[in-house]
Amino acid sequence: MLVIDDDPIVSQVMQMLFETELHLTCKVTGEEGLKAVAEEKPEIVLLDIEMEGMDGYEACRRIRQLDLPFQPYIIFVSAHSDPVKRLAAYSVGGEDFVSKPLQPEELVRKVEQALRYRREIHELKSQAQGAMSVAMSAMTDSSALGICLQYFRRLFQAVDSGQLMRTTLDALGEFGLAASVQFRDNGEVKTLSSESGNSQLESLLLQDLSAERQHIVCYDSRCAFNYGPVSLLINNMPVDDIERCGKLKDYLALMAEGAAERAEVMTQDGAAAVQDRAGATLAAMIESQRAGQADARALLDAMRARMEDMLGNEPRAALLLGLVDEAQDSLGKLQLQQVRELESLGRRLRGVALRE
Repeated sequence: MLVIDDDPIVSQVMQMLFETELHLTCKVTGEEGLKAVAEEKPEIVLLDIEMEGMDGYEACRRIRQLDLPFQPYIIFVSAHSDPVKRLAAYSVGGEDFVSKPLQPEELVRKVEQALRYRREIHELKSQAQGAMSVAMSAMTDSSALGICLQYFRRLFQAVDSGQLMRTTLDALGEFGLAASVQFRDNGEVKTLSSESGNSQLESLLLQDLSAERQHIVCYDSRCAFNYGPVSLLINNMPVDDIERCGKLKDYLALMAEGAAERAEVMTQDGAAAVQDRAGATLAAMIESQRAGQADARALLDAMRARMEDMLGNEPRAALLLGLVDEAQDSLGKLQLQQVRELESLGRRLRGVALRE
């Protein structure tokens, strides 16, 4: 508590009443009191009205203009207690009024009342700050979840590794993160960086980290997330903000796991596409073989008819025609065997597709 009063008796009374309960400072001028308020930031100010130099009204106005974390509770103390003086005291920012000569019981009651009021104000502001913090955290979480949901919508529309990596980098950019994404498939490694496109150093680093058993590996502001064929490397995790950093790890782990699942599905889709193309190729080969068989039979039939016309009943006609018949039979058996082998391969391919 700060007492600003040029009457030494008032200061002595204040010390007698409050020095065992409060940290008490006494000043005798408005200028000294204003400086003490700025430096000591008291909870309560007892302020006289009539003083040499700066009076109590002006001192109160100046106090209310100070940039303080909390404004003090100001109680005017004056021998002039008429309604005009009281109204003037309230108009410049005073909150209570005590008349001189002082009544100790009244003064103690009003100071205790002011202290309770200050405690309530502190508690309310603390609760308001806590509520604001919770609200801001909820808004931040909502925004982050929105980024994640939008990411998953775009992710499952990705049709190849390049689109998957670009989609992932775009979402990480919305979090304000500089990152690299790596996709590994059957020995083929692709890495894309938000800053340098394709960084060989980061590519090697992600390959090394992918061998770790841990899904999340962090060092300073760098953090890697490894799930199956996909790895993320974040270069600027907000390690100074522990709460945000922890939440980001949860979101990024979820995103990395989702990217890995999509990558595996794309790999399976790719295998199915290969199977489909192989099946189509086999069907075309079978059809080509059958068409070839028909053409060969038609050619041999035409050859046999022409030989019969040319040779007629010559002794060698039967021998030559027999050779043509044997060639036709051998060609038919060979072509039939080839068709059956192609059909068997097609059935095995369909069986693999069904198991997948």
